[in-house]
Amino acid sequence: MPVIKLHYSDFPFWRAEVCRLALHLGNVPFEDVRTKTPEERAAFIKSGKAPFGQTPVLEVDGKVIAQTGAIARYCGKLGGFYPRDDDFLAAKVDEIIDTATDMTVAVGKTFRMEVKEKTVAREQLATVTFPMYLKALEKIMTENGSTGFYVGDKMTIADIAMWRMFGWLTGGIVDGLPTTMLESYPQLLDNFNTTGQHPEIVEWMAKHYPKA
Repeated sequence: MPVIKLHYSDFPFWRAEVCRLALHLGNVPFEDVRTKTPEERAAFIKSGKAPFGQTPVLEVDGKVIAQTGAIARYCGKLGGFYPRDDDFLAAKVDEIIDTATDMTVAVGKTFRMEVKEKTVAREQLATVTFPMYLKALEKIMTENGSTGFYVGDKMTIADIAMWRMFGWLTGGIVDGLPTTMLESYPQLLDNFNTTGQHPEIVEWMAKHYPKA
């Protein structure tokens, strides 16, 4: 088994959690390296281990992997949450991870806006952009046979990524986005709730997530 270190901030954002949980749930040993201050993060970036000046970064036997999707797929394979022998299913998982990235980037752009511009932009996200994504994701789950999962008939990194991302988007943290975002999409909501109720994920949250 390779020696694995995952570097990210001490925050349960989906970009890191999909990797942490794929390894944790798959009983793959790894060092969960969390930077707790801006100074620690800056020091890590300056260390040269972050090729693109951002995290997450995964070290595997001292070699570096960057970019969320690449890290998530690697961790998913090790943990048993990414298809190894079905290229179509693997591509469908990639489709969901890329969608999570697209939605995150769409929100991320608004954080740099002035108040009035941000208000308008987030209303557009809430009423137009995200409903488009959610409708498409609900259809994907239907086309997957309404198994309760985004891809196949068991949990993959697709489910973990979307669970954590929707936890962020519907958690009241991002002003202007409704906490009821998923209520019109029963399969998405069921997947979100079911994933969050997984016993090992509940245990992980109790240990690592900020207390309400």
